Amino acid sequence: MTRLFAVSLCFSLACLASLAAAEETEGDSEGERVHGARGAEHDEEVDERQAGECLQCHLDTEDGVGELWKNDVHARWGITCVTCHGGDATQTDKERAKRRGTGYRGEITARQGVELCGGCHSDAEYMRERKPLLPVDQLQKYWTSQHGKLLKKGEVRVAQCASCHHAHGITEVNDAKSPVYAANVPAMCGGCHADAEYMSDFDIKTNQYAEYVESVHGKALLEKNDVRGAPACNDCHGNHGATPPSVDAISNICGACHSYNAELFLGSPLAPAFRERSLADCVACHGKHKITHVEEEWVGDNPGQTCRKCHDEGDEGSDLALYFTDSMATARQSFDEIDELLTEAENKGMDVTEAEDYVEAARQGLMQARTLVHAFSKPAMEEKLIEVAENQTAALEAGYAALRGLKDRRRGLLISTVLLLIFTLLVAIKIRSLPPLD
Repeated sequence: MTRLFAVSLCFSLACLASLAAAEETEGDSEGERVHGARGAEHDEEVDERQAGECLQCHLDTEDGVGELWKNDVHARWGITCVTCHGGDATQTDKERAKRRGTGYRGEITARQGVELCGGCHSDAEYMRERKPLLPVDQLQKYWTSQHGKLLKKGEVRVAQCASCHHAHGITEVNDAKSPVYAANVPAMCGGCHADAEYMSDFDIKTNQYAEYVESVHGKALLEKNDVRGAPACNDCHGNHGATPPSVDAISNICGACHSYNAELFLGSPLAPAFRERSLADCVACHGKHKITHVEEEWVGDNPGQTCRKCHDEGDEGSDLALYFTDSMATARQSFDEIDELLTEAENKGMDVTEAEDYVEAARQGLMQARTLVHAFSKPAMEEKLIEVAENQTAALEAGYAALRGLKDRRRGLLISTVLLLIFTLLVAIKIRSLPPLD
């Protein structure tokens, strides 16, 4: 009986131990889930301890992690070291902080990093309380990107959240020090995509960054700091869902900024022709990354010019290109004559405001005519060029009228001068005829 009782007691104790272990494991799993997906569900005091104890060791490390974290946007939301790395940061002993049951992860892998970031940033309710305007589909988009697809296949060298935003010291996107600030994006992307050795295994060209820097977009962004108007890499390729644009998407992407140009092209006879030949709309003429200032000579009929890439000399497309360049060249020459006339009139003190108004209207019309090239329509171009010519003619007439006014003014001045002299002479004669004063 005593033996039976002893066996039963041992069995009971073993069950209790197993149950306790199971509860501990369950608690650890829950703790890991909470820390990994939220991390800010604790009171401020605990959060400060959790960060503080980690910083006791990490503040002075060579990687500067501690100092970076202090300036991280997550710090203000109570997101601490354990949120991503797990562990018990209230422990001063390193081994106790990392012991089993604390959910300690240590160094975060690429896949873990994406899922950890996505745990919070995909939760609409959680983000609504902190950054309500921040999209919550970044993780979903990332898995559709070239980076995400390769990561799912096990390629860990591709870009993930920390590659662009950094792991520690994350700043707001509108902070000029942030790597994802508009003016910093090209260099950030180029950090990988311009590295020939790094990209050699991916069969991707590495000259995109160098070409972009020399492009009209690159100069506007990097030299003029036009962060609102000039596109960076992500404006065309996407942010989290970064991928090369498809042929069918090009006009929509470029049209996001150049809407009128895209509208004209899509309504032109060339649009279906491009589709049949699988040509990328805007890119076929303007290029990809090295987009330069548009010159009218592009649309010429000479070998090597844009239109001659597809059209032979003498065919309909070549003749249309020749009409474009000749017509606009004629319009530009007329401006030279007008400018010379108005300069002469202005230097002679004449008011040329009316003429200058006509000139401005003509210049605007010529700019519109250049844009109408995208419609590839001779009638549309002719209508606009006639309007330009009418304003140029009006400017010339106003300029010549100003010079005629100068002649009339000189004639009037001469007559006035002669009359004044005659009057002065008569006054002098009259004075001489008066008797002397006594």
